[in-house]
Amino acid sequence: MLRTALISLLCAMALILPASASDYGASAVEEALPEEAREIIGSGAVEEALEPEGMLSRLWEAALSRVKELFAPAAGSAAAILCAALLCSAVQAFADGQAEEYVTLAGVLAVTAIAIGDARTFISAGTEALGELNTFSHALLPSLTAAAAAGGAVTSAAAKYAATALFMDVLITAARGIIIPLAYIYMAAAVAHAATGSAAAAGAAGILKWLAMSATALIMTAFTAYLSISGAVSGAADAVTLRTAKSAISTALPVVGGIISDAAGTVVAGAGLIKGAVGSLGLVATAAVCLTPFISLGLQYLMYKLAAALAEAFAPGRLPKLISSLGGVFGMVLGVVGAAALMLFISVASLIRTVAA
Repeated sequence: MLRTALISLLCAMALILPASASDYGASAVEEALPEEAREIIGSGAVEEALEPEGMLSRLWEAALSRVKELFAPAAGSAAAILCAALLCSAVQAFADGQAEEYVTLAGVLAVTAIAIGDARTFISAGTEALGELNTFSHALLPSLTAAAAAGGAVTSAAAKYAATALFMDVLITAARGIIIPLAYIYMAAAVAHAATGSAAAAGAAGILKWLAMSATALIMTAFTAYLSISGAVSGAADAVTLRTAKSAISTALPVVGGIISDAAGTVVAGAGLIKGAVGSLGLVATAAVCLTPFISLGLQYLMYKLAAALAEAFAPGRLPKLISSLGGVFGMVLGVVGAAALMLFISVASLIRTVAA
């Protein structure tokens, strides 16, 4: 009996002590904020996250500001591409036979030169955003996991953290080592098809695009499936463990058991408050990190697609398809950045909602 009482008392102390000794890593999360996110969110981020309306308002204002800044360069690229296509069409009207192929080749080279400059700038920005998300997640997820575990969801919080850490690393590694290189190879295949009209190059471009998109979709599908299954199983285990612990404390310490249970409840409530604040900060910070690359890649994608649609009216047949394919490159990278952000969003939301009954 005495042994049981001592074990129960130690369990209660383990619940109580972390609350007074630590902020569950909330300060580390604030320090780990990427520079762009810090500029948008401002100082005192964790405290302000308790009332996130102000942060969301600043995020919206930053989004509008980024659209205004980035719209002109994106529109300029589309205009330059349309001018090249228009000039190619005008010259081709006076050419015949073999000369038409040379004119088309010149147009392909001009459009490709513009697209390569855009790709180098914006794909690099997307890759950098992936790295920042990965680094920030290393501070954010442990903090949320510690707060959720202090609330009694030890098993489920650890399972969700492990799942996110694993699949986030897999996605970042796949993006840098497979998907981004595939995007560049896809661009080369699309250019080769436009320059030569080769059916083999067109088929290779289609396969490469399918591989890149399928890799992203496969990782996200595996992540959500694993998170759902592990969350359901570990959540049930947490509920049983917590009920057993409460029962043991009340039985072993009949006089002060209720007091210890109330103290533990206070710790759980405090941990939940920190978890909510850090979670809100994490969601806004994730959006802030992705804001510029997401808007820039999105605008480039839309402008290239618009330019392709307009070029259909006057340009030689292969040029509009090339412009559309080059826009698809930005869409592929946009999908990877969006998948990484969505993965972190799902994880944060899942950890915020983690409750041990």
